[in-house]
Amino acid sequence: MRLFLIGATGYIGTVVAEYLQSDGHELVGLARSQEAADQLRAVGIEPVRGELGDVDVIAEQARATDGTVVVSTGGFILQALLNQEPLLTTTDALIEALSGTGKPLVMTWGIAMWMDTGWIFPDRVVTEEDPASWAYFYAHFAEAQRRLHAAGDDLRYIGIVPGGVYGRGGGYIGGITRFFDCIRKHGKMYAVAPGDNAASHVHVDDLAQLYARALRSPDTRGYFIASSEIVTTMEVAKAVSEAAGLGGEVELVDHRALRELCGRFMEWDFWSNLRGSGQKAMVELGWRPTYRSVVEELRSLPRPLDLSSVYPAPSRRKAAAAASSLNQNESPSKS
Repeated sequence: MRLFLIGATGYIGTVVAEYLQSDGHELVGLARSQEAADQLRAVGIEPVRGELGDVDVIAEQARATDGTVVVSTGGFILQALLNQEPLLTTTDALIEALSGTGKPLVMTWGIAMWMDTGWIFPDRVVTEEDPASWAYFYAHFAEAQRRLHAAGDDLRYIGIVPGGVYGRGGGYIGGITRFFDCIRKHGKMYAVAPGDNAASHVHVDDLAQLYARALRSPDTRGYFIASSEIVTTMEVAKAVSEAAGLGGEVELVDHRALRELCGRFMEWDFWSNLRGSGQKAMVELGWRPTYRSVVEELRSLPRPLDLSSVYPAPSRRKAAAAASSLNQNESPSKS
């Protein structure tokens, strides 16, 4: 198939593109800049200039290709607040362009679709059948999903819902990156006991394999959680400490101190539960995660480790810098 990708130059999108090309798909990618266009062209993807919210370009490409894969939905946490309207107008354009065509529309969400999975029962593991519980700064994601669902059977809609993504040097989103940032800033790993809250994780290559599998059958529809394992926050924190050459040691502090030292969102890492099951993808799509676990992956990093080389990888530092002013040490505005 000839597929249209939105987000093909991102951390996840570049790997998804590799797997789709391996399956024989021809790719067209949305490019926000000439730099992005050059990057796409270098890996055999036809670039089209535009960005999220450029509805005329997006609708034209959706109609001209055999399916659309949206990997980038406009950022995370506070960054997402800036992209509410572009995401919603893009969603509307794609629904209009693809309804009644039988062409697949793959949208990417995240395990924070269920925020928080463990408020009452800490060990609760959600499935695709559980109702979403988006936080208010993701309310536009809920609205986008409502519009997609309202299209009904006329739209062949597939939602990929990854847990925390790791591997290939890492992106700029997620707890692992925040933990490395803490060490880069203070020279030590701070944590809050007991750290037994947990989250789903998936290697970026295993995640990309799921996108490819979702597009192999013309009958695939619905949500698929990409979770290969559920790991406690303390296990990840100690593995990051070990990778950074600190021997797996963590210094315990309380929540308030952690917030002051490393930011509100790292404090959040030590109380939230984001546990989801990947069983549906395994049963219905034959998805079989094969890459190293998150702890094994962290332990496999080079020693001694250059802390500037991972989480995020050097190629992701520009995106990290763009997001950091919003997402570090700030509280979401309700205005």
